[in-house]
Amino acid sequence: MVNMYWPGWFIFLSPIFGFVLTYVVGRYYRNLSGIIASLAVLGSFIAAVLTFFYVQSNGTIYNSYEWFYNIHAGIYIDHLTLVMALMVSFVSLMIHLFALYYMKDDPNKHIYFAETSLFTAGMLGLVVSSNLVLFFLFWELVGLCSYLLIGFWFFKPNATAAAKKAFIVTRVGDLLFLVGMAILYSSLQGFHGLGSNSPLSIPFLIANAKAIAAYVGPNVLGAVAVLFLAGAAGKSSQFPLHVWIPDAMEGPTTVSALIHAATMVTAGVYLVARVFNIYYYSAPFALYSVVILGAFTALFAGIVGIFVNDIKRILAYSTISQIGYMLAAIGLGGVFGYGGVSFGMFHLVVHAVFKALLFMSAGAILIALMDLRDTRYMGGLWKRMPMTITLLFIGSLALIAFPYTSGYFSKDTIIAASWQYYAHYGTFSSFLPWLFLAIGALLTTLYTFRMFFRTALGKPRSYLAEHAKDPSVFALLPLFVLAIGALGLGAIQSYFYGYIDSSYQMPNIPFYIDIIPMTLMAIGLVITYVLYGTTIWQRFKFAKNPLYRIAKNKFYLDYLFTNIIAERVIVPISAGFTLFENSYNKAVNNVGTSTLKLGDMFRKIQNGVVENYFVVLIIGVSVIFIIVKLLGLM
Repeated sequence: MVNMYWPGWFIFLSPIFGFVLTYVVGRYYRNLSGIIASLAVLGSFIAAVLTFFYVQSNGTIYNSYEWFYNIHAGIYIDHLTLVMALMVSFVSLMIHLFALYYMKDDPNKHIYFAETSLFTAGMLGLVVSSNLVLFFLFWELVGLCSYLLIGFWFFKPNATAAAKKAFIVTRVGDLLFLVGMAILYSSLQGFHGLGSNSPLSIPFLIANAKAIAAYVGPNVLGAVAVLFLAGAAGKSSQFPLHVWIPDAMEGPTTVSALIHAATMVTAGVYLVARVFNIYYYSAPFALYSVVILGAFTALFAGIVGIFVNDIKRILAYSTISQIGYMLAAIGLGGVFGYGGVSFGMFHLVVHAVFKALLFMSAGAILIALMDLRDTRYMGGLWKRMPMTITLLFIGSLALIAFPYTSGYFSKDTIIAASWQYYAHYGTFSSFLPWLFLAIGALLTTLYTFRMFFRTALGKPRSYLAEHAKDPSVFALLPLFVLAIGALGLGAIQSYFYGYIDSSYQMPNIPFYIDIIPMTLMAIGLVITYVLYGTTIWQRFKFAKNPLYRIAKNKFYLDYLFTNIIAERVIVPISAGFTLFENSYNKAVNNVGTSTLKLGDMFRKIQNGVVENYFVVLIIGVSVIFIIVKLLGLM
């Protein structure tokens, strides 16, 4: 190992140490557990800041050593890595600080903070990994921790079911990701440009993507890229592997903020951005798969979000939709090159800030309302919880890309870039991303302010809403910090784009196209205020409308996966394999049992009495003689 840079390693080692200390010390001093975990994450953030300045002066960090055979383990830190590391550690720190208030009365809070510290370590380890194998191991650690955290309140049947669902669904994507790595690894055996590099070394893949495409073929590399995208779809909850996220709302709200803002759901986006060159130099279908999957998911999740009443589930569908924008932006790299990564990553960072703000504002509301999550029974909370609802309002404005909030600079740039993508290719297939993303702007406003107006305005519609009150200002301090970011991060847009890609080009589209998303956002605000800022919505009777039932039932994807694929396909196949295995095991056991019985029989005649041996010998010879005589051989 050469030029070891310890702060870079400390980015993920700090919360690992925090995990151990939090659990050990927290067993005896539970009130210290949250403080220890928060300090560990703070250590990661400080290490990331130090590394940022080091990279500014000295360039990319690449420390690695041979792990086994030709797989190298280590850290690789460039500008993209630092953006993720800074975002994950900072937002995770804010969430940990708010969790000190949110989890203060939980008897197992030491276990909670130990798991969130390990969760953060897994995500940061994934971010700085120098090899896809190590990347995948941290990827799986994040999945394990999400299972533990979603099911943290294991005494709730819905929580344990949601944890299992999240674990199983994401395993589908993880398996495809692993298959993609296996194909890439085997395809690179004998590659003349490999040298002493590991075939799955991230810096090697980035630097040699063009030569690799020429060696293995663009279509083979494109297939690998699509398999990677499948892994990203599972982890980042993209269609059709998005179904685990709404149920994951059964965990603590701070877990929802951690998973759906700063960590797990951004891992898939980071994977695609990290190995962008593989997509760029492979067959064109690879990048188009990214852009169309992201754009369609943004539209699909927006439609479903309009029909959800649970405040946390509304935010969950919002997460699914916004991640679609991020992936679509990276897919636009077919026209914008690495600039597409800049657009997607800026929205990722901005989204992490305002979505963490929204989730933790919702968490404060749930504490005040004793976990009442149905917005139909809220109302009037702006007067009763002015600080919390104002913070929710700021996050909502950023989410709908209200002018000059951070979301406006990040999301509208992506929509504008998608129009230039269409203008470049001029085909119907290239028009679809813009169409989906632009309609998504309207849908985002509809589901966001449907939630906000039903929560904040009007009269309280329940006893709990009538008696709600704000938490202390001290508890809300992390939210105020995030609110500043939700309003002001747009100021660093140009610097951010240049930091990721110094040659980026901003979209250049006609003004009348550029204002369409803003116009749709304004239309959405008017519609939601007319319907939900008043009591009109309470007179809606859609239960018998077939289109309403389809959307309300999430297009029956859960039914398809659970009742048809799982129960009618996988379970019978599994039962068949189980029956065969049991029959085979029974047959093997019978052979063993019969052999033992035969041995017992022969053991009885081995008694040491010579006369008995002589009798057996005479009988045996006589039998043989009779058989031979009958056969006419004598």
